[in-house]
Amino acid sequence: MTQEAIAILKENELKITQNRLDVLAIFLGSEKAFSLLDLEKILDEKHDRSSIFRSLQTYTEKGILEKFCNASGTSIYVFNHHKPDCNGKSHFKCKDCDNVVSLPNLPIEYLQLLGKNKMETMNLLIEGTCENCQNKNPNTL
Repeated sequence: MTQEAIAILKENELKITQNRLDVLAIFLGSEKAFSLLDLEKILDEKHDRSSIFRSLQTYTEKGILEKFCNASGTSIYVFNHHKPDCNGKSHFKCKDCDNVVSLPNLPIEYLQLLGKNKMETMNLLIEGTCENCQNKNPNTL
């Protein structure tokens, strides 16, 4: 995983630092979305809050991570897998297990409704309960 993180940093012409490697390794090892607070807890004082935040900001600017606001207004980040069948901007997040699934491109009709408006960012986060969590706890239906 460290080699993959190093390759991503080199590909994006980013300086390789321990902070950047540690933050990226968390995303590479999981299908979950993480907030700044989540990362602080995971890294357990290994890196300070501002260093973690700067890495998140850099990764978002480079398109390595995508940033969303969840239902409670907290910024969460997810690894951008660059899957060819996904637009990279639409995701489903399970509120129980925090797993995130990339969704296919939005229908062109949705985008056409915007007319000549200039889009600068487009992020769609659908939150709910995934099938696995529903099967574990049938009372969540």
